[in-house]
Amino acid sequence: MTAIARYQACDSDELADALAGWSQAYTQIGRGRLQAELLQLTLPEASLIYERSNLHLHETMAPPLDQVIVAIPLGVAAEPLYNGRPMTLDSLVLLRGGEEAEICAPGEFRTIGLGLGRGLLREMLGEQDQESFERALDNGLLHLSPQAAQLLRDNLCGTLAAFERGHWQTDDQRQARDATLSALGQVMQAIDDVPGDALALPRSLPQRRRLVLAAIERMQADLANPLSLPELCKRLNTSQRTLHYCFRQMCQTSPHQFFLSLRLAEAHRRLKQEPQQNITDLALELGFYGSSHFSSLYKRHFVRQPSQRGGAYA
Repeated sequence: MTAIARYQACDSDELADALAGWSQAYTQIGRGRLQAELLQLTLPEASLIYERSNLHLHETMAPPLDQVIVAIPLGVAAEPLYNGRPMTLDSLVLLRGGEEAEICAPGEFRTIGLGLGRGLLREMLGEQDQESFERALDNGLLHLSPQAAQLLRDNLCGTLAAFERGHWQTDDQRQARDATLSALGQVMQAIDDVPGDALALPRSLPQRRRLVLAAIERMQADLANPLSLPELCKRLNTSQRTLHYCFRQMCQTSPHQFFLSLRLAEAHRRLKQEPQQNITDLALELGFYGSSHFSSLYKRHFVRQPSQRGGAYA
């Protein structure tokens, strides 16, 4: 297996398929040409992942079961959300393997993440540190001091750069082990600096997140027969005002715009898979009024005509 892998993507599906063992799905909400980059360093007991994207994206992700993920932003153009909670440059994301989470980044977003094996954590952390780490995982999003956040960023970025430039060798187990333990130590120091009362999760957020996820699931099931907002709310047993509020908080967009983004993404996917299909038929199959209406929305969203087949840009 290649120890260092780099990916570049101009398509949300390509980006979702980049990380082996992960379950990921991206919805492009922002208009424009997606430019995304991902760098993955794989070590015996850990992994480092750098990711950059330039548009408003909604990502649903679940890491491999045997890993725990911690990640910190490197740069943000606007306020991203993690499971509906605001992130800053000094926020630390924590996620257990197999658990699903959402990140909504409304613009340019760069982040670096550290994947740690569960066996390593059991081996290296004492009982008290394990309890602190599990409490942090339960919360999922910690706000670090600027100093602690910068120290962690420096550690992770320095490690990635050292292996990428060949100063450290990926097949040198001692160097890999030392780098992993150094990163873990910096993570634990950052967690220890967070006040204990800051680890409590806001009670209302899980309910709002469940409502949005249920709405997205309903939207994905009805791409060919788009529900009106009143019909969608009726099926979800909620009000239009509540659904609007929850989507704004979790996805930074309206239910209508998110549904439209899903339908356009499906159209883009089908055009890549079957470049010769009739655009008018495709438009009608996905609930658009006709080819002209569909083409106008598609061009505004992806900055290209649907007639540019196979995902190529002009």
